[in-house]
Amino acid sequence: MLAEKFYGYCEKLMQDVKRDEMAAMEKASDMIADAVEKSYSFFIHDRGHLIGGELLARAGGAAFVRRLEIPLPDPTLMNPNTGSRKASRLSGDALIARKRIFEAQYIDYAFDVNGIGEGDVLLLNSNSGYGFSAVAIAETAKRKGVKLIVMSSKITSEAITPEGGEKKLADFADILFDNHSPYGDAVFEVDGLDERFWPASGMGAVYIAWPLVMMTVEKLLARGVSPTIFRSVNVPGGPQQNKKVVERYEELGY
Repeated sequence: MLAEKFYGYCEKLMQDVKRDEMAAMEKASDMIADAVEKSYSFFIHDRGHLIGGELLARAGGAAFVRRLEIPLPDPTLMNPNTGSRKASRLSGDALIARKRIFEAQYIDYAFDVNGIGEGDVLLLNSNSGYGFSAVAIAETAKRKGVKLIVMSSKITSEAITPEGGEKKLADFADILFDNHSPYGDAVFEVDGLDERFWPASGMGAVYIAWPLVMMTVEKLLARGVSPTIFRSVNVPGGPQQNKKVVERYEELGY
């Protein structure tokens, strides 16, 4: 049964992550604790995987975990009801080049709007370990003095050569995690399906990200810093408590 295969795969995945990534977790949690203790921020930017919502504003979750949102606007949505009689004046390489200039400028702007800069820490999760927008985020982070933690699939990142020879996220990382997902991400071969089924990258990311936050909380407590934790909105007093949680975080930065 697929469910049994899933549990067996996840048990091995968890052990592999624990064996191979714990040293990096120690370094990364020190880096995050150092930042949070000084009221700098810890941001997550997730390129379409699981942790983008899993760690944020959850019951029992830490308020110091913040999301860096960079939604790239689609120019085709600017005038959706006025027709499209003329094609773009740009095409091919010229269009790609112009798009990349725009994305780099937009990402720089998004960093400033989100208030992310020198002293902050960013966890950038991208399974492939490349992609122009993701690399532009990494480049911007390093240029602005942000400490960068990258999570990707080592085997996938090493197997891919970006078009044009651009750098990969690993080239910018202060700390690099391997989520241990296979090349192509999907795992199971199933009779009747043309493609492998179930991507492992999300589960690998969670096995890294939650322990990373837990280790950070432990280190903050050991330093006499008590981080603010959310309460479930579904228990009595939850919404009222979380209002205080937000106020406390805004005042202290943790």
